[in-house]
Amino acid sequence: MPAPVRITLITVLCVLFFFVVAMSFFVISDGIAHSLARVVPSYAMEDIAPVLAKDEWSQEDYDFLYRQTGLSPSALDEYREDEDFILACQRDLFYDGEVQHDAANFGSSHDYFPDKLFTMVSLRPGDVLISSSVHTLGWRNGHAALVLNSSRTLQAITIGVPSRIQGLVWFREAANFMVLRPVGIDKEVIDDIVDYAWDNLVNVEYSLFTGIFNAKNQADDPQTTQCAHLVWQAYMAFGYDIDSDGGPVVTPKDIANSPYFEVIQVNGFDLEKLWR
Repeated sequence: MPAPVRITLITVLCVLFFFVVAMSFFVISDGIAHSLARVVPSYAMEDIAPVLAKDEWSQEDYDFLYRQTGLSPSALDEYREDEDFILACQRDLFYDGEVQHDAANFGSSHDYFPDKLFTMVSLRPGDVLISSSVHTLGWRNGHAALVLNSSRTLQAITIGVPSRIQGLVWFREAANFMVLRPVGIDKEVIDDIVDYAWDNLVNVEYSLFTGIFNAKNQADDPQTTQCAHLVWQAYMAFGYDIDSDGGPVVTPKDIANSPYFEVIQVNGFDLEKLWR
């Protein structure tokens, strides 16, 4: 075999080998990501009615109810008189149905339940919804949304789709979600943050490379965004950097670990580790 032909053949075989190895890695990583789509408590669902019936709850009671419902103390206080709601959250926390994995784009999947809407606390303007139920090539990049009012969110969804107003269904169907609420920020400022989002962050072009090939902070004239960046930009416009690691790219996980938020409700995440 002539040397040029042999070199070409070896090159083609090397490329094919690399392609097969890479695809195998991504398939295995994707399978692992699917298996970790939702965390259901490893302990038993218990009768919480006796605790709910108490006139006052101790710290031990709050801890017990959190482990049984995924509701924070502030959420439990809010729904103290609504036993049906708390029990619905408990049933949903222990829900162990079959997760569907929908391929949204090449290498990207969304883990959700097509016939299940999880119970969610009443949302307030400025709240943030977080989910790790989106993964790309095995990496759980997740999704985030800014809450505008009790039924509307602002989301940057995917490549080719500008940011837009959405409802809550995406998160209520997702294999997991967290509701985050700002702490230490005046209500007037939160209202300004939401107004800024309405006025400046709707219909912004989606780009995975926001913060890499252009400025991360585009408060004066937002040109590109992605799901977590959109939420970050709304808060950063008023001086609140909710990117917990401060890198050039903000992710939903970064926001989930921001000290500017309190976790109000957890469903489908490990209740102790959350998204760390």
